[in-house]
Amino acid sequence: MTQPPSNADLSGDLDHGLSLPASWFTDPAIVEREYERIFHRTWQYFCRAEQLTSVGDFAAGMAGRIPVVVVRNDQGLQGFVNVCRHRRHLVMSGCGSRKSMQCPYHAWTYGLDGRLKSAPRCEGDSAFKKEDFPLLPARVETWGPFVFVNADMAARPLATYLGELPQIIAGCGLDLNQLKFHTREEWRAGANWKVMLENYLECYHCAVAHPGFSSVIDVDEDAYILKAFDWFCSQYAPVRASAPAGIGKNPAYDARGVVTQSQYHFLWPNLTISINPGHPNVSLDLWLPDGPDCTHGVTEQFFGPDVPADWAEQMVAFNKQVGDEDDALTNAVQVGMKSGVPRQGRFLTSAEKLPIHFERLVLAALT
Repeated sequence: MTQPPSNADLSGDLDHGLSLPASWFTDPAIVEREYERIFHRTWQYFCRAEQLTSVGDFAAGMAGRIPVVVVRNDQGLQGFVNVCRHRRHLVMSGCGSRKSMQCPYHAWTYGLDGRLKSAPRCEGDSAFKKEDFPLLPARVETWGPFVFVNADMAARPLATYLGELPQIIAGCGLDLNQLKFHTREEWRAGANWKVMLENYLECYHCAVAHPGFSSVIDVDEDAYILKAFDWFCSQYAPVRASAPAGIGKNPAYDARGVVTQSQYHFLWPNLTISINPGHPNVSLDLWLPDGPDCTHGVTEQFFGPDVPADWAEQMVAFNKQVGDEDDALTNAVQVGMKSGVPRQGRFLTSAEKLPIHFERLVLAALT
């Protein structure tokens, strides 16, 4: 197993713009440490609140590698580790509505409150008590229309990590509660999850790699703003002066609308929230390790209730184009990382201060 250098040594390197070592992006042992110390202890975006509106509604998914099910019962939303207390089969799958939760292996049945209601033939075991074997709990909280889970019952509230982010998003003219779900896509890419998020956290590459994006968004150094907070990072930029009028560099889409500023937010450890100027729109991306050299992701796109269908499709295509361009970049970075040389990269501490902040959070979690 790769033994991480000391926190002090690497923190000093980050002060001077040197990145984490390449091995942190290629070593399977680092991925195992990330699951244990990051993904099993942090808030993970899980599903949409609209999927869980009536008693009995449920959704099953993962918090890192820990299976979780969230159900609406008489008390509201409640989360459980989705593993049967008997032989550890998954209890629930997918989403839907049930009056109880039953393991398909031996029919151990749990109430919507997680308590074990029945276990066939348990009467033959005099030492067995159903009340001793409820489903284990998991944390559940919501932010507007979004449901988050945390496998760590001792974790601080979600609001601790959100900080000012809800107010910042509201300030761009967007009401998250008015958004309507549009599409969901699962994807895989050939780069470490941290490589992909570090790419998201800077627009130093945008003028070179994203001509369509840069025809709409002003990516010039003096216009593109970067801000790091405790547990999230934000990027802001105005619309290019030529874009709304459809002149100049032939903008990729019509950016006129109530949202007048682009905002791109990262919430620790692995959620990004992208808002493009124009009609109300949000793209959520969840980035998960799939071994050291690949990332498994989920993208969900939302639009305001009155957004024209053709404009929504243009925005979906716009986001996909940018994503495809980014994948080509990060796949190539992963090849360089796997070579192991140079051992460390060199960030520009102004243009790339958000990737540095992200690496500090990773460093603090793993060491």
